[in-house]
Amino acid sequence: MPTPSLPVARLLFALFLALTLFPAFAAKLLDETESLDADAQATALVVRRLAGDDLAPFHRVEAKVADGIATLTGTARTRQARDAIVSEVRKIAGVSSVQDRIEVQPAP
Repeated sequence: MPTPSLPVARLLFALFLALTLFPAFAAKLLDETESLDADAQATALVVRRLAGDDLAPFHRVEAKVADGIATLTGTARTRQARDAIVSEVRKIAGVSSVQDRIEVQPAP
């Protein structure tokens, strides 16, 4: 019975290494993808909440969530409206903190 040649043995060894290392690599990619999906979902929830009837007339705010941090930019009519917006965004699942960059419009 002939013994396997050296290139075949190397090929089998390379295949073995690839199969043992790939799950760890795939898991890392999956974690990064899940983080991106979680941020996208949190952003969608924030945008939906800001469009609510009780908040929408009082502001023009844009939101983006990255790594669980919601960044709010734009304007609000009053400080109370700004505070209400920030408070509501803090309650949303997937938001760990809020960066408030909302400016209060000066009274006319």
